Amino acid sequence: MIYQKSYDELRQVCKQIISHRQKLAKPKIEGMIAKHIDVNTSNEDLLAHLIAESFLKRIDRQLLESKNIYIQQFDIPQITLFYSMAEAVPFVFAGNYLANQYLIKRMDGLKYAAVLDIGIGKGRQMEKLLRMLMDGNSTLENISIIGVDPVEENLNSARAALEEIRADLPFPLNFYRVCSLIEDFKDQDFDYVREIGAHNILINSTFTFHHTSHPLYDVETRTRLLKKLAELKPLILILAEPNSNHDTEELSKRFHYSWQHFGNLFAVIDESSIDVSHKFTIKEKFFGREIRDIFGVSDHFRCERHELYDSWLLRLHKAGFKPYNFTDLKINLPDYCDYNVSEGIVRLDYNNTTIAAVLAFIL
Repeated sequence: MIYQKSYDELRQVCKQIISHRQKLAKPKIEGMIAKHIDVNTSNEDLLAHLIAESFLKRIDRQLLESKNIYIQQFDIPQITLFYSMAEAVPFVFAGNYLANQYLIKRMDGLKYAAVLDIGIGKGRQMEKLLRMLMDGNSTLENISIIGVDPVEENLNSARAALEEIRADLPFPLNFYRVCSLIEDFKDQDFDYVREIGAHNILINSTFTFHHTSHPLYDVETRTRLLKKLAELKPLILILAEPNSNHDTEELSKRFHYSWQHFGNLFAVIDESSIDVSHKFTIKEKFFGREIRDIFGVSDHFRCERHELYDSWLLRLHKAGFKPYNFTDLKINLPDYCDYNVSEGIVRLDYNNTTIAAVLAFIL
């Protein structure tokens, strides 16, 4: 167990909160909140501080109604921090690269393809996809990218990024924008995608689907959404997701998985070559916001709801998908990371623990 002493103390706090003994929990929580945190704060103390700070909101009954943290206004936008975080956490670029390889493989032999990119952000993955197609022996004569994102500014940036390389492409590029969360799609939105796709739709969702919201104790909404995506008859559906269980209303279980997951991520960040102030910013701002959402926001509204890859596999099976049997993949990870490739899934590991997984499924 990572940082056993602090883990045990916070696990005890969880039990006290669950059993409504907040008066006992509060002094312990306050004792774990640091008066000052900076680049010299240890990973254990920083992680304990972030979780304890969020627990204090719970017992003081100051839980917030939260928007998706990617559309909230911060001093530094979360999407900007996401790209910064990717420099220190190699699983992000590796996940995007794997997803692009799956997409290109399924485009083989097609003259037209339409990629539905759920959570396109600033379009960097799609830009890399197009560059990979330029460098290969693509049969495409035309491609459409349908960017879905709830932030207008992101869609503008994505359009600009793709426009920059349009002239270099050996085929026409069409960019369609949908300013929405995927879970808010109406039938007309799916019809719009279906019309653009012309039976050659490929669906990509990298590090996005765990943000889809659902009511408390609801275990079916995401499966129903995957079934709606299956109705588009995609040539492939790709999910790249963190491997942890924060989609539970059981506080002790959520804490256990968070402690493991973020503890390992903090260690991964320390392995990177970026400067220490950058490392601290990623831990405290990017992952700190996720931790505060997981514990310090009303459970009715929190959006950071990661699931274990086993859960995604079950959902995909229920939605009618089956694993895509393609394993001839290139995987770029530093020596301190590892991976495991099997039919339909690539597990990306650190410290003998799967941190993220890329799932590629077909109908």
